[in-house]
Amino acid sequence: MRFSRRSFLYGAAALTLMPWFWRATGGSVADALPPWRALLIGINHYPQLAGVPPLAGCLTDVELVRTLLIEGWGLTDSDITLLTEQAATLDAVRETLGVLEHSGQPLLFYFSGYGTLWQQQPALVLANATAAGQGILPLSELLRTKGVQLWLDTRFSPPPIAGGTLRWRFVPLQSLEARGRAQIPKDHVLWADLGVETHLNGLPVGLFTASCSHYLAAVGGDRSLATSLMYIADELRWQTGAEIYLVSNGVPGNLTLSRGFDGVVHATGHDRALQVWCGGLSPWLLAHCHPHSRWSTADGAIVVDMMSFNGILAQGVSSQPLQVGDRLYEQQRRLGKNLHLQVALDTKLSKIERVDAINALTNEEKVAVLNGSDSLPDVVLTKSETVGSYGLEWPVGTLLQPSCGGTTEAAKVGIRRLSPLLSALLAQKWLTLTLNPTSSQVAVCTTLEQLSPTAKLLSRQSPPRSPTPFPDVLSTKLPATNLETPLTLAKGETCRWSLYNYGDRPLNIVAFAWDSNQGILLLPLQPQSWQLVVAPGLNVPLYTWTLNHPCQWLKVFIISSHRPFTRFSQLSSHPNHSEPFLLSGEESLALVLGLLTDLSSEPEGNEFCLDVREWCTQGFTLRVV
Repeated sequence: MRFSRRSFLYGAAALTLMPWFWRATGGSVADALPPWRALLIGINHYPQLAGVPPLAGCLTDVELVRTLLIEGWGLTDSDITLLTEQAATLDAVRETLGVLEHSGQPLLFYFSGYGTLWQQQPALVLANATAAGQGILPLSELLRTKGVQLWLDTRFSPPPIAGGTLRWRFVPLQSLEARGRAQIPKDHVLWADLGVETHLNGLPVGLFTASCSHYLAAVGGDRSLATSLMYIADELRWQTGAEIYLVSNGVPGNLTLSRGFDGVVHATGHDRALQVWCGGLSPWLLAHCHPHSRWSTADGAIVVDMMSFNGILAQGVSSQPLQVGDRLYEQQRRLGKNLHLQVALDTKLSKIERVDAINALTNEEKVAVLNGSDSLPDVVLTKSETVGSYGLEWPVGTLLQPSCGGTTEAAKVGIRRLSPLLSALLAQKWLTLTLNPTSSQVAVCTTLEQLSPTAKLLSRQSPPRSPTPFPDVLSTKLPATNLETPLTLAKGETCRWSLYNYGDRPLNIVAFAWDSNQGILLLPLQPQSWQLVVAPGLNVPLYTWTLNHPCQWLKVFIISSHRPFTRFSQLSSHPNHSEPFLLSGEESLALVLGLLTDLSSEPEGNEFCLDVREWCTQGFTLRVV
């Protein structure tokens, strides 16, 4: 499957998840929860809002959530009410809410569509909305509905950047006196400052909904709800280069969902043909999964050969008969080696500048130039209005500092100067595609601690699907997850990553870091080697780092593999000091591709064939101020 990440509309999404939803202490969610209902609303078209472009992914969002609720969490069609497009008027929504409120059952309210600020208060824009403020539902009114809990993929605040590179799920219905984030009521359990559309193999979908579907399904009861929320925020921050504010009030960190899964058999056909719903897999990974990737049942006894991926659905053939509703898990990941870095052009560039930039970028072998707003770029090529040099920024406008030049330059010169950084960005993209924290079966636990100015445990990650029981020695309680801000450390503070191999096989370890102010870094794990072999049963410190450089985003990738890193060793020299080593663009790309070759069971073909059971890539995202 190719997920071109088209039509990335950065906006804000408010997500409110029902506190009663996670009160199960065991068994399936369907058995443990009281009866409850869901109202799902999706609106792409707003005929009475002249000049407001239609959205594209809202109906897909509704279907994604509907499938998650039915296949994953035990609801039936009779438990779910759908209001889509022109049926979702203000009167219809109010009437439906009244009926559902009168039933006395807890209610999940899901909305995908435009949001707005009306009289400086957040409001949902319904199908019959007008510019005069008719047909909008204030969030404060919605929250007065008895027993309602919210999941909203929309935006209530004006966009942080302008231009046609991105589209937004926000529409201004009156002149705005103030800009900034809308004040979401405090009785929300969770909300996030994102509301974006992208394309999944040509199928438009809300990025926030897709990410939530992935982690709420894949992590599930194998970890606490707080872990799922942490992963959601982490992934969205990393892929957009933006602050993603998650505010959680009253969500118990030790309560769990039912057991996680990647996919569900959606339909069956002749000769063991299947249609599989893939909403439990990361949308960023679905972008690049190739045919003949393999999934399996939980015990691995029945294997499904995925013949094609289409949006969030896949067509496959199983080794033995399966039934509708059977859960499936990623086993073998196939990635084509012809991966490109997708670059969009800032809409502020003049026509001649755009033409010159496109001509210059066509000479870059691993770059694909995106036109229009239907694609989500990896980076955006922009030009400094004051200096006159070219630079690169994440989709939401965060400038990558190493891309800045100091003098006025032509597009051809600027692209030539940026070429090493483009290679480093592609290496970072490859590293991101190896992340498998929810599907790996390696028995490894990695912790991040702050050592100075005070000692404290910051984060801990381990694959939930490892067949080896999680050791009691690692049961130290983590501090409460702060979803309001990303993990932030100050310049000069020291932190340490440690790793515990609680399996029965040695693990080969390497560690990369992406610093948005520098590039790809290689971390020396011992004095004369970038690698470390950790024997079964050992708990060892991996790397201690005094953070001497401020950084908007720093992501550390720790890769643990049962396979030796032979090709990686051939390409890398010995470290001559204990500090992180900044790699050149071409060197970073060569080393990362060498690493993938080591992980692949088919290193000489046109694809990397990666058995997710045999390695684990964990990512830690933080800021340094």
